[in-house]
Parts: sequence; C-alpha cells; structure tokens
Amino acid sequence: MQRLVPLLPVFFVILWHTGFLGARGTMPHGPALTTLSIRFALVLLLLAVLAWLGRAVWPGSWAQRGHLMVAGGLLHGVYLGGVFWAMEHGMSGATASLIVGLQPMLTALLALWLLAERSSVTLWAGLILGLAGTILVVVFDAGQIGSGRSAIAIVLALIGIAVGSVYQKKFVTAFDWRTGAVWQFAGSLVVTLPFAGLFEQRMPTPTAEYMFWLAWLILILSVAAVALLNTLLQRQSAINVASYFYLIPALVAVTSWFIFGDDLRWTTWIGILLASFGVWLATRPRA
Repeated sequence: MQRLVPLLPVFFVILWHTGFLGARGTMPHGPALTTLSIRFALVLLLLAVLAWLGRAVWPGSWAQRGHLMVAGGLLHGVYLGGVFWAMEHGMSGATASLIVGLQPMLTALLALWLLAERSSVTLWAGLILGLAGTILVVVFDAGQIGSGRSAIAIVLALIGIAVGSVYQKKFVTAFDWRTGAVWQFAGSLVVTLPFAGLFEQRMPTPTAEYMFWLAWLILILSVAAVALLNTLLQRQSAINVASYFYLIPALVAVTSWFIFGDDLRWTTWIGILLASFGVWLATRPRA
C-alpha cells in the first residue's frame, strides 16, 4: 500500500479533472445548483452508510465538525457552485479553467501568510512555470466570459478553493475520510441548496446521459477524488497540493478533445509540458 502513496497526486489529478466533463454532461438536462445539491445530498447519505458499516470514528468535538463544514462549504459548495454556475451562464470551460487555474498562486500567498509554510526560489519558479503552462493551454480558446454574474461566480470559485485549502490545513486535524466528508458535504449543501431554491425553479430531467454523469460526479468525484484531496492535504503542504491543479486544464483539454471532439492545438502539448515541469519544481523535496 505504501508503494502507491507517491502515485496519489496522479490519481487525484486524473479523477478531479473529470468534474468539468461531468458539468458539461449534466447541464443540458438540469440546472447547475440543483444538480449539485442533489449530488451533495446523495454523497452525504452514501458516506454516512459507509461510515456506519465500517464503524468509522466520527469527529469528537463540535469545533472540529464546524471546521469540517466550513472547509467543505468552501472547497465544494463555493468552488463547485461557482464553476457550475459560471459555465451554465455562458462561460466557456476553457475560460473557467484559466481563471480557477490561478488558484495555486493565491493558495501559495495565503499559505505563506497564514500557515508560515516555507518558500524558495525553486518553489516560486515552479508556480510561475505552472501558471504559464496553464495559460498557454487555454488562452487561445478562452474569451467566453458570459454574463457579469458568471464572472462574479468564477472569482468566488477561485477564492473558495484557495481559502478552503488553507483553512482545512490550518484548522482541521486528522480525520477519517468517510465521517469527515459527511460533515464537509453537509457544509456544501448549506451553501448550494438555498441558492438553488432561490434562483432555480425546475428539477433535472433524468435522461440516461444525466444519470450517468450524476453517478460519475458522486462516485468518482465526490467520493474517490475528495478522499484523495483530504489525504493529500493531511500529508503535504497546502502549496504542494494546490500546484497539482495546474495540470487540470491541460487534462480537460485533452479529454474534451477525445470525448466531445473539441479542438486540440499544438500549444496544448507545450502547455502540458510547462505545467508538468512547474508542478515538479514546486513539489520536489526541499532542504
């Protein structure tokens, strides 16, 4: 099992990037925030059953439960809610990827300030190269901002995941991934459900495509990928974990080309190499 630990970031990036594909697959059949609320509620119930069957240890204090809810509300409710809302209201996936691709830089600044994590020239060189690669991947296809509400939503998503990563690293101690995620998704539901009721007046149409992508978002993203994210945040620095998100837009571009037939430019491959090298620099062991 220990031999798989170095591969956890690889598994995480591969799984996490499919969230953008799930957003594209569900949106034609149902409103974004309602879909997210259904997803969070079902994940909460599924993980509660898994925790009960596995006799997992629940957070022992209301303080830790509250911190988990705040972290989950930021990492999933605000981040995913912002991304889904922006894409539903006219923002292209490339533009959304580019804007939330700024997250590692924002997380690094917050981590240096609030967590006193160590910095180095190599770390910042890696972050800057990763950012350059991310921009190169999507800049030629970006530009579809959508409405003003889309721009506000994607900025909130960026802030949500950056602040949420640092908040969880600072305030949440080690926890069982099943029981901790129950409280995290409870916090996410508190964020999305009121807005879904306020702004969305219809339920999704349960087509085969919708049900497939909803199941994918629940099992692959909200269970497997979130378990990996929580594990990485407990094992590594917030800056290291954030740097992996530079690889997401590149993988989204490649997978969208393969599944949806989107254009794939030569700049994508250069961007992937730059982002990958940047992540390696940012996460390599430092003396």
